[in-house]
Amino acid sequence: MKVTEMSEISDYIAQQPQLAQPHLETIYAALQQALPDAEERISYGMPAFWQRQVLVYFGANAKFLGFYPTAAPIAEFAAELSPYHTSKAAIQFPYDQPLPIDLVIKITQWRASHIQKRTTPKRRPQAVMPEAIAESLTANDLKEAFDARPQYQQTDYLNWIAQAKREITQVKRRDQMMAELQAGDVYMKQPWHPRK
Repeated sequence: MKVTEMSEISDYIAQQPQLAQPHLETIYAALQQALPDAEERISYGMPAFWQRQVLVYFGANAKFLGFYPTAAPIAEFAAELSPYHTSKAAIQFPYDQPLPIDLVIKITQWRASHIQKRTTPKRRPQAVMPEAIAESLTANDLKEAFDARPQYQQTDYLNWIAQAKREITQVKRRDQMMAELQAGDVYMKQPWHPRK
């Protein structure tokens, strides 16, 4: 199969040795077929197909085409890949052997269907403020300073104080929090600057 439409990837293929070009053109056409909605890119100096993240890479080497679908598909298709040299995340297809295009498509489609969907990072559950700390913040005119701190700091302070087994340690930690809120640029004894 010949690639007719010019792109960054077809430019890459045109710059490779003549020996590599038939395999490169064939895998490129197969990946376009297997991943019609993916974006084509050059990443780390290799052709890549991207959809929320890079799905697969491929590239020319001296004696073989390197195909990089990540580790999970290689493990999944280990039996079918046994005729080929593989490593944790790479498959080598020698130029002197036919490219197993059906297998490439199966691996690619499997990879696309198993990518992790990115989710929003989990936030720490917000700690409940004990009445004594709320009263102390109000008495020291630091309630506004506490409320202005990021949620993670508020939670860290309250959990840190609550986790102290001895009352004297709780008081010491509460006093440190108050001093840091008063200073305004310290968090857990580390320099901190609020975002503008």
